Amino acid sequence: MRWRVIIASVAAGLLFACQIMSGGAAAAEVWRIACDDNFPPYNFVDGDKVVGLDAEIVAAMVKQAGAEVDFEPQPWSRVQDMLERGEVDAAFQFVGRPDRFEKYFMIGPHRMGQTVFAARSGSTIAVRDVNDLRGYRIGAIRGYTYGPAFDDATGLTRDTTAGDNLQLVRMLAAGRVDLIIGDREALSHFARTAGLHAQLQMLQPVLSEVPRFIAVPRSKPAIAARLDKALVDLRRNGGLAEILKRWE
Repeated sequence: MRWRVIIASVAAGLLFACQIMSGGAAAAEVWRIACDDNFPPYNFVDGDKVVGLDAEIVAAMVKQAGAEVDFEPQPWSRVQDMLERGEVDAAFQFVGRPDRFEKYFMIGPHRMGQTVFAARSGSTIAVRDVNDLRGYRIGAIRGYTYGPAFDDATGLTRDTTAGDNLQLVRMLAAGRVDLIIGDREALSHFARTAGLHAQLQMLQPVLSEVPRFIAVPRSKPAIAARLDKALVDLRRNGGLAEILKRWE
């Protein structure tokens, strides 16, 4: 019996030593998730953190799935490249498009957004449908998808020199384009940030209500399944509604 106690004590000591050497408990599973580095209020870099409505939703989903998130904020074109090459476990926030549903696991939608046109204040431009856009120069961000009504329309003059929404807002205020297109909240945010909010007016009607998704490479079906279940669980337990309300 004495030898058993001694052996058990030695084993416990070895286990404790191994835990100290390895940093204690087993390392948490970490998912690397890419996102646009400057798309407030949905996701943006604040100091050394990625914050925003979508960032909070995704972090909650990953936690619900039993993992930890490592955000990889990058310019949008880089985000798409990283996802395409499978360098990240997921990326957000994507507009749903048939080719994307074929290429990736599209989880969601986790929220809805509104795509609108904006003109300079006092403009008499009226846009009821895309046919009313002909004859105008329309600013858009290169690499962005705005939905089939706009993306597939022919005969339009698009200026895609803008790399982000701030540049887009400034182009409109400077008269380089007649209209810009984008997410209502994002355009409003950048207009306020640049002190140009009084110079812009959002046009009615809204072009489209846009569902936003999280894309997962086809090579990572287990992560896709866990994220999908996590989103369902957050809807059921009220976690998603709580986050959305906090950002109203």
